[in-house]
Amino acid sequence: MHSRFRMKCVMLATVLAVAASTVLAGSANAEPAPGVKKKGFRLFARAIGAMTVNRVLCGVAADGRLCVDSLNSSTIGGGYWPKGTADQYIFQSGLQVAAIIGPDGGPWAGDTTGGFFVNTTGSNEHGQLVEPVYNAQSAADRATWPAAACVPNGDAGELLFDPLLRTDVSNLADPNCRKSASQGDLWLMSWEGDPSLSGGRSHPLGVAVETRALGWNFPAGNEDIIYFIFTFFNITSLNSADYAAIRPSLAAILQQKASDFHAAVGSKGTVLPQGGYTMTNMYAAVTSDMDVAEASSNYASVNLPFAMGYTYDHAFSQPPAWTFDPHIFSAPFFQGAGFVGVKYLKSPTGAGAIQLFSNTANAPLPPGSIGDAGDVTQLYRYLSGQLSPGDGSCNIPGVPAVTHVCYVGVNAPFDARFFQSSTALTLPPGASGSIVVAYIHAAPVATASCGAGCDVNPGNPLLLTNAVQLGANGGTANVIDSLTGFKGYSDVNSDGIVQQDEFSVVAGSLLGKAGVAQSVFDNKFLLPFAPESPEFFLVPGDHQVTVLWKPSTSETAGDPFFAVAQQPTVLDAGGNVVANTLYDPNYRQFDIEGYRVYRGRVDAPNELQLLAQFDYSGTTITDYAGQVFPTDECAPELSIRVSCPVPFDSVGPGLARFTNIAY
Repeated sequence: MHSRFRMKCVMLATVLAVAASTVLAGSANAEPAPGVKKKGFRLFARAIGAMTVNRVLCGVAADGRLCVDSLNSSTIGGGYWPKGTADQYIFQSGLQVAAIIGPDGGPWAGDTTGGFFVNTTGSNEHGQLVEPVYNAQSAADRATWPAAACVPNGDAGELLFDPLLRTDVSNLADPNCRKSASQGDLWLMSWEGDPSLSGGRSHPLGVAVETRALGWNFPAGNEDIIYFIFTFFNITSLNSADYAAIRPSLAAILQQKASDFHAAVGSKGTVLPQGGYTMTNMYAAVTSDMDVAEASSNYASVNLPFAMGYTYDHAFSQPPAWTFDPHIFSAPFFQGAGFVGVKYLKSPTGAGAIQLFSNTANAPLPPGSIGDAGDVTQLYRYLSGQLSPGDGSCNIPGVPAVTHVCYVGVNAPFDARFFQSSTALTLPPGASGSIVVAYIHAAPVATASCGAGCDVNPGNPLLLTNAVQLGANGGTANVIDSLTGFKGYSDVNSDGIVQQDEFSVVAGSLLGKAGVAQSVFDNKFLLPFAPESPEFFLVPGDHQVTVLWKPSTSETAGDPFFAVAQQPTVLDAGGNVVANTLYDPNYRQFDIEGYRVYRGRVDAPNELQLLAQFDYSGTTITDYAGQVFPTDECAPELSIRVSCPVPFDSVGPGLARFTNIAY
C-alpha cells in the first residue's frame, strides 16, 4: 500500500565500513554483490552478466543480446519477473540495424546492409564483444572499471544525464568518473564489423554499439523497469579527427575498432576509403521473443502514443510453477500472467517514436503474417516500413510507413515475436546517435469484462491513435487496452493528436509504469541520491583504532533530487501542465540523520558488524502521506486510520498530514 523508498532518514555508513574493513581486517577478498551470479574465479568483467538491481532479472551478453540466459544457455529464457521466481517473460531480445551506404562508400557505395545482434531465427547473428560486461554492483568490476564506461561526461552522450550524474565528488582519484547513474549500471560494447560473419549479408555495415543498462528500486513502479541506452557509432574512418567529438577514453576504443575493421575487410580483398563513408537512413530496432508463460500462447501488440510494444499470455493463465506476489497482483490487478513491454523513450532524432511495429512468427506462420527477416536486405525493408509483396502481408489497413504498424496477430495465440524500429538516422564517419528504451513488467488490470481466465486478442491498435473516437463519450478502446491500464482520454491541447500525457491510466499498470519510465527519462535519470561519504581518518592504536570524520557534504549541499520531488506539477514536452509522477511531499532536501561505523572482514554487506551509531537528537519530520508507519490499516491518504499510532489530520482530498515525528 505504501512506497517505502522515500523515507530517506539515512544513516551514512558505506565508506566507513569499507575503510574500517581494510585497516582492521587486512586485505579482503572482493566478491560479487549479492544476487550476482558467479562462474569460476572471476577477476574481471566477462561476456555474460545480469541486471539484478530490482525485481527484474535480465541476462545481458556483450555481443548485443539482451535478457538472455546469464549462463549462456541457448534453450533457457533470460528474463524473469519477479526476480527469484520461475515466472519467465522474456526468452531473448536484442538489436538489429540496417542502412544504405552513401555515395562516399567506395566499392560499397549504395549497398544495403546491416547486422543482426540477435536473430530470432537462431542463425545469421553478427554481434561480437568489443568490451565485456561491467557490473557496478560487483566490487571486482568497480576495481577495474574502464574510463570509457564512466557516465558520459564531455561528449553528446552526457546530454541524456543530469549534470549531477556526470561527476562523483566522493571519487577522489577521478571526480569526473561516476561509474553508475543508477543503483547498479551495466556497461558493455559490441559491434557487427567482422566480415567473416557473412550469413545473410555480403559484408558488414561498420557499426559499434555502446550499451548502458540502468535500474532502480524506486519510485513506485520503477522497481519493475530496466532502462537501456544504445549509442551507435560509425567506425569506418581511420582519421582520428573524425572521433574528436567523442570523449577520449571511448574514442580510443572506436579508433582501434576502425583499424580492425579496415584490416579485416582488406584481408578479404576490399579496400575501403580511409576516411570511411556515410550511413544513410540507418534504422535500429529492438527485436523481442518474449514467451510469456508459454511460447505458443502469446499475443503481441503496440500502443503507438506510448511508443511501446508488449506481449501477454492470451488467457492470463496461472502456470502451476508461477508465483503471484500479492503486493503486485492484488486489486485493482488480478493474479494472472502479466505484461512485458518495450517502450521507446528516445529515438535517434528526438522523442521516443516507432517507425514500424510488427509481429513476426515462428513457422508455421499464421495466415497473412510476415516471418522473421531472412537477410539484411529484407531487414531494411522491414525496419523502414517499405515492405515488398514477397515479404508477406500486413493485416493493419493503410501504408505501413504511415500507420507505423504492419501485422498484429488476432485470430489465435501463437509464438508471437515483435520488432519495433526507430526513426531513421544518418551517420557520417565517426558520428553517433542514441536510442533509449525501457523494458517494463506489470500485472493485468481487472476489468468488468475480464479477470482471471478470460481470453483477449489485441484488437486494432490504431484505435489508440484516433483522437475523435477516443474522446467520444469518455473514450473507448480495445479490451486489451483496459487491461494494460487505459481508463480514458482527453485531447488536452485540442490539437487532434493523441499523446501519452493525455491518457488517464491506472497507477501501477503497464501504462502507469510507462509514465513513470517517461518521467525518469525526462528528468535525465536523476533520482534520489544516497548521501555523499564523509571525509574520514583512522588512527591506529594498540589493539584498537580511532575513527574520525567530518560531516558529509550532503549536510550542507542537500539532496539534488529534492528539486524534482518538491514539484506537484511539471510541464510536458508540449508545454502543458501535468501531474509530476515523481512528486513526494515527504521528500526532504536535508536528510542526514546520523552515522554508523561498521567492521567487516569481507566485502559483503551481510557480513558487516555494527560497532557504533551516532544519531542527531531533536530532529523531526513532517509526514504528509502516512509513510513513516506503513501498515495495512494506516493509510491516511486513503482515509484509513484504524491502526495509525497517532491521529492524522486531514489537510485536503487524498492527502493527510502528521507533524513532529521525533527520531
